[in-house]
Amino acid sequence: MLITRTNPDFFSPLSGQNGKIIEQVIVSLYNTTYGDDFSSEEILDRRAVVNIVLRVVQEIAWQKEDEDFSLESDRDKSSYVIKRLIDCGWVAFITNRGLSIKTFNFTKNGKKMAQMLASMSDEENLNIRQRNVRSTRSLLESYQKSNDPYDLLDAMNFSKHIVSDLTDNIYDLKEEKNQLMMLAIKDISQASGKFIEFLEEKFTSDLAVKFGEDSANRHRLEIMKLIHELLDDPQLELRERKLTRLVPAYRKRENPLRNILYAIQDRLINACDSKLPQLKNEISTYVQRGEIIFRQTNSLIFNKNKEVTQVAEVLRSKSKEEKIELLDKIGAKLSFPNLKILNLSSVVVRKKRKKEQSTTFLKENDVIPKEVYIQSQFEQRKHQAFNFTQAEIRTFIDEHFETNSQISNTIFKIAEPKDLLIALYSSDIMYRAQEHYTFKATKNRLKNIYFESDEYIIMKKNLKGK
Repeated sequence: MLITRTNPDFFSPLSGQNGKIIEQVIVSLYNTTYGDDFSSEEILDRRAVVNIVLRVVQEIAWQKEDEDFSLESDRDKSSYVIKRLIDCGWVAFITNRGLSIKTFNFTKNGKKMAQMLASMSDEENLNIRQRNVRSTRSLLESYQKSNDPYDLLDAMNFSKHIVSDLTDNIYDLKEEKNQLMMLAIKDISQASGKFIEFLEEKFTSDLAVKFGEDSANRHRLEIMKLIHELLDDPQLELRERKLTRLVPAYRKRENPLRNILYAIQDRLINACDSKLPQLKNEISTYVQRGEIIFRQTNSLIFNKNKEVTQVAEVLRSKSKEEKIELLDKIGAKLSFPNLKILNLSSVVVRKKRKKEQSTTFLKENDVIPKEVYIQSQFEQRKHQAFNFTQAEIRTFIDEHFETNSQISNTIFKIAEPKDLLIALYSSDIMYRAQEHYTFKATKNRLKNIYFESDEYIIMKKNLKGK
């Protein structure tokens, strides 16, 4: 637990007026201790920590929190921040007996929260999150080749972010849409600028990737194929043993390897069939509202131009002397642009061409090859074929013996792989239950476009008299 009896005010440093400073201090200390700024030769004693905090305090403006308690120098502010973090259970200074000095370290809870804050502010980490689908695919390929369970666990973590990031994008867009309309009510020109800013920054850097390079639909077939190949792997049990040996947390779980693969598959299906269409719809409605705001902005500009027409109407009703006087007054208040003489010989008249309709990223025109589609359908049917219960087998037997006590295997209707498997399992069960059923071969062969087998008669014994 983060909030305990020893540190009930664990989150209070982040909630004050200088919470932004303290948050940046925590991130800087974490990066120095564990992140990219870490140096094995550097010892973080109190002086080094004060210098790190001092740099942050000098970069961000300090807010006065209490009228009775004021801090004049930046070094006093730095010492105050460190004391707050120590008192609230974020950091601690532990005596290093070898060096005879007190060295800095995060507490257990402080490290957890600092890691989270550092990851939220890490731009490189945000770029990695733009490769969730591609990372899932490449890690599954690596696991298939190397049989390293940690590749599989990393693939599962990346697949988790596929759905969660799409969900965040959907809610962020809804919030952006509401803010855009609220701003449009106050100032239509600012709303227009916000819409352009969204297209240039948020859209191109984050959302476009979800429908382009890192689209779940684009990599769906390849990932599904990898999952099906792993499920059909003859070495599946050996892979599962290695997983449970290296990751003891999965030892008590039933079929852990299959469950992980099915979880990745379900997340991908959820992203393709549910989240991506929702995100596409939110983008469309946001763009539609942006178009409405642009039309309103253009309408305002057009109405402003009507003032020129009104001035012309006034001038028209005046005499020549009054026109000159009015024009002189108007000209004195106008700022003239720089004018240049137009060389008519340089003007080239071109025939206007019909604008070609552009295809946006929202319209996916990728045609799935016929061979890939057939292979995908085959793999799905093959795995669905094993999804039947004992009740379905019992129903199959009862239906065939409902009117007759003697049947032939030629009447079994085989329309798909699942029907074939149920028929085989049912036949095997009846063959083993010799006290209830007898089999008699006719020495004929049963043939169809799928398979060839022996024909036999199955007779159900009447046990009522016994």
